[in-house]
Amino acid sequence: MKDVVQGQLVHLTEMRDGDAEWLQDTQWEPGLLRNLSADALHPVTAAQYSELAEYPENNDQFFFMVRANADDGLLGSVILNNVLFKNRRATLGIALPVVSDRGQGYGVDTLNTILSFAFNELGLHKVNLEVNANNLPAIHAYEAVGFIREGVNREAVFQDGRWLDLYQYGILASDWTDVSRETSADGID
Repeated sequence: MKDVVQGQLVHLTEMRDGDAEWLQDTQWEPGLLRNLSADALHPVTAAQYSELAEYPENNDQFFFMVRANADDGLLGSVILNNVLFKNRRATLGIALPVVSDRGQGYGVDTLNTILSFAFNELGLHKVNLEVNANNLPAIHAYEAVGFIREGVNREAVFQDGRWLDLYQYGILASDWTDVSRETSADGID
C-alpha cells in the first residue's frame, strides 16, 4: 500500500510543538506574504497558525506541515481547503517560506505528495489554486506536476504600483496520474 503522505524528498505531518511559532517567524522571508496574500498584508500570529490544525476531524480542510525526509526538518505547510466531497474538489495552498529551501525540489515533491493524498486517499476529482502572474517559480512547479491554467482574472492584484493578473489553475486526478506516469517513465521522479 502506498503511503499517501510520504514523498521522495518530503513527508507531511501534524503540527508539532514550536511549528506555529516557526511559521509566524518565517512569514517574513522575502516575498512570501506578498505572494500568499489575496489582499492587504496581514501578519499571522502563532495562535492563528495553530487554529489551522486545531480541528483534525474537520473535513472542510486538511492542513499538514511539510518536513524533509533527510532530517525531519521543517520546510513549510500545505493545505487542502474548501473541500467539497459531493463535487470531489478542493483548493490547494502551499508555502515553503525559507528562501534557501526553494529550488531544491521540495515544492514539486510537496505538490505530488498532497495530490497523492487528495486523489488516492480522499478520492477527489479536481484540485484548484490561484497564483499571482509574477510568481514564476510557483507557476513552474504547478505546471511541472500537471496543473493547467484554466483562467485569468485580469488585473486582479495591485502590487508595486502596477496591476497583475491572477491565474486560476486546476488539475484533474487523471491529469496528475498521466504526468506522474510520464515523469516516472522518464526517470525524473
